[in-house]
Amino acid sequence: MSLITFESKLLPEGYLYCPKEFAKSTNARFLVYVVFEDIDTEATDHEVEMSALSDISNDFISQEELDYYLNLENL
Repeated sequence: MSLITFESKLLPEGYLYCPKEFAKSTNARFLVYVVFEDIDTEATDHEVEMSALSDISNDFISQEELDYYLNLENL
């Protein structure tokens, strides 16, 4: 696995800019680091929770998976 670093910016639509050569890749995995110029800036607990919720909002398990995991205790 190779690692490539590039700077991005927040687009008006709220998305992060991604160079075209990576945007259509089906096997790319992105790690995002946010660096603030102002070192006194901190996210509140609520902002962190809302960010996590937005990041995984469509990553829910199905009812079948949920039932499977809940029934593991019964085995």
